[in-house]
Amino acid sequence: MKTSNSTTPFRKTAACPASATLLSFRCQNLPTETASQVEEHLGSCDFCCAELPLLAHCETVVSGYKTPEIPMDLRILAESILSKVR
Repeated sequence: MKTSNSTTPFRKTAACPASATLLSFRCQNLPTETASQVEEHLGSCDFCCAELPLLAHCETVVSGYKTPEIPMDLRILAESILSKVR
């Protein structure tokens, strides 16, 4: 985990790998190049470094699992709220 003097929000960003990717990384199920990219990201992201050990409590990624679509009204609301936070 990196130590930083600057104050940055502790949250997942667009640059962070998906939780499923981190879980695959943890289970050593990623191609070498992708695993290297995740490892490099972990060197600079406290959030993902904290998320990785939590994934030890998750089952492996189910093959063929598709994340359900978010209802359009909820998506519009979420995007509206998130755009005001930035």
